[in-house]
Amino acid sequence: MQFWVKDGRGLAAVALVALALAGCSSFPGGDKSSTTDVPSVMTAAEIRSTLAGKSWRFQGPNNTGTTLYAEDGSSLVEVDGKGRTKGKWMTKDGQLCESFDPSPPWLPGGVPMSCYPFSRGTTPNTYQAGKAVFSPAG
Repeated sequence: MQFWVKDGRGLAAVALVALALAGCSSFPGGDKSSTTDVPSVMTAAEIRSTLAGKSWRFQGPNNTGTTLYAEDGSSLVEVDGKGRTKGKWMTKDGQLCESFDPSPPWLPGGVPMSCYPFSRGTTPNTYQAGKAVFSPAG
């Protein structure tokens, strides 16, 4: 297969990358016989059913704490050593979206709705949301 641009130069690098990806087990349509598990994107419904109505312990690069994800899309967050705040949450395919109300003095401006990639974690019954790891609150 050849790729050409208007000036007639071939894009050999594109062809080589396409060939390399075609043989990669993590590329859709690649070799499925590999024993390496490739995480699949969780649907919005899967993420929602995982979180809704439950409390989750989170550990991020800057904070740890617990979040209760209510069925109605509201949340209650307690950040260890800082305090509590309320928020809202929603899901998109492959993403968890959250916003947080102002909670002086540790979160005076609140946090606007932001979305983060959400996937199954590397250990059983854990999940990854952005840089935070979620596990069931005990």
